[in-house]
Amino acid sequence: MIKTRTFETTARLVSQTLELLRKNLATPGNLMLSGGATPYAIYNQLAAAPRPVHPDRTLFLSDERMVPADSPRNNAANLMPMLRALECEDRFIRVDTTLPIEEATARFSSKLEPLDRIDLGLLGMGTDGHTAGFFTSEQAHLRTGALALHTDRPDGLQGVSVTPALFQRVERIILLVTGESKRGIISTLLNRPGTIPAGMALSDHPHAELWTDIV
Repeated sequence: MIKTRTFETTARLVSQTLELLRKNLATPGNLMLSGGATPYAIYNQLAAAPRPVHPDRTLFLSDERMVPADSPRNNAANLMPMLRALECEDRFIRVDTTLPIEEATARFSSKLEPLDRIDLGLLGMGTDGHTAGFFTSEQAHLRTGALALHTDRPDGLQGVSVTPALFQRVERIILLVTGESKRGIISTLLNRPGTIPAGMALSDHPHAELWTDIV
């Protein structure tokens, strides 16, 4: 069951997430990050006031679009200002979008394989209930096998995402969901989780949390 934490304002949610990330980055371990407007607002604040990142801290994104590395739709490109400010670009596992999608997926999965303990993961959720770049029940139910998959996205692009099999290695997962447009899908997540990918993927996770500003 997903534990819910509601913040009175988006600013308060951002502040708490920022504090959590600063503590996390100062210690050794592995961190899964999410794309999206709210996470990038947090990452930009980290970049504006950089603090040392532990040399044994590895970072990666939950999903990536198969677009050029310098495209504004490339999640890693949007993350680069933070990585460079924190001087940890060399410890970031990136999807190589120059490769054919099958090869890019296999290579990303193999790079994730050594990460047997991931202490924190951030995710987002779309208004359609997708998370981590997967959109179907088949994708959301994957608990074994490869740690990455490739998808045909509703926006017409292809993508590479982690799988729920990787979620099983993440000790704590926080779903950051903000904005009035997400009220309906939050209700679905909490009351009918088995009907949307995010709910299916997190249904058996022991430490999944929803952080939201929807009261």
